[in-house]
Amino acid sequence: MNINSSIGLLGHELVHLLLTAIVVIIYWRKHRDYRLIIAGLIFGILIDVDHWFDFWHFFGFCFDLVKFFNVGSYIVPGGSIFVLLHGWEYLPIFYLLGKYLERKLKLVGLGKVIFLCYLLHLVWDHFSFVHHPLGYSLIFRLLNRFSQTSFDAAR
Repeated sequence: MNINSSIGLLGHELVHLLLTAIVVIIYWRKHRDYRLIIAGLIFGILIDVDHWFDFWHFFGFCFDLVKFFNVGSYIVPGGSIFVLLHGWEYLPIFYLLGKYLERKLKLVGLGKVIFLCYLLHLVWDHFSFVHHPLGYSLIFRLLNRFSQTSFDAAR
């Protein structure tokens, strides 16, 4: 899972923040509801919380931010990559969830904010890391037992 960019992991996360901010600002300006900002942050950035599962799978349950941000220290040696919240299969599910909550909470634009923030997150990840074309498919990773080797297979 080598980052295919000269900006490094921090720069990579800042791009997630920038892409999320663009979507959130557009929808917030139109609808003026702070809940859209929260939804955008959850689905555009906070989905990366699933990396902790990969970290704990290798190191056990601990909180060491230096080790955590050194992704290569636990993904490659561990031989597995889970990132359970990263999967193209979630796009329609999250969109439908957003539309449902949009109606329930009377929050216009929620479905689109969730969908766009999550989509941009996946697209940026997809083009930032060298991996198999189906690497961001949860089903593909599951069928390959979350093998790092299958995830890393050449494009």
